[in-house]
Amino acid sequence: MQIKNDEQKIFIDFLNSYNECFYRKDIEKLKRFYDSKNNILIYFDNHKNNDTYDLEQHINLLLDFFENGKTTESGDVEPIIMENLNIFQKEKTACLCFISKYKSFPDPAIRCTLYLECLKNEWKIIHAHYSFQPDK
Repeated sequence: MQIKNDEQKIFIDFLNSYNECFYRKDIEKLKRFYDSKNNILIYFDNHKNNDTYDLEQHINLLLDFFENGKTTESGDVEPIIMENLNIFQKEKTACLCFISKYKSFPDPAIRCTLYLECLKNEWKIIHAHYSFQPDK
């Protein structure tokens, strides 16, 4: 079920806070967005060799990125432009679908899907999928 505009604020704030952790390279705050108790996270990234199948793998890749940068786009954390946010929520699950663009590398855009579960009254990312738009 797609939610109403006035109910979207929770998820927009969630995304903004999540992105802010990246901008600040704050790994400890970033960990709070995931289910660290069960170590559940499947993360498919738009960059080569960045897919992970548990939280520990994902955190290790993020630590490396925060310390060493990357070889694509600008090489550092940069502002993300988010467009076309669609939020589907049912009880304690939600799916956020949107388009992201790197400020320095806006084309091709990135198709984004986050699957969240509400665990102990907190939304946690269980699955993330980021992929460049095809044919770009």
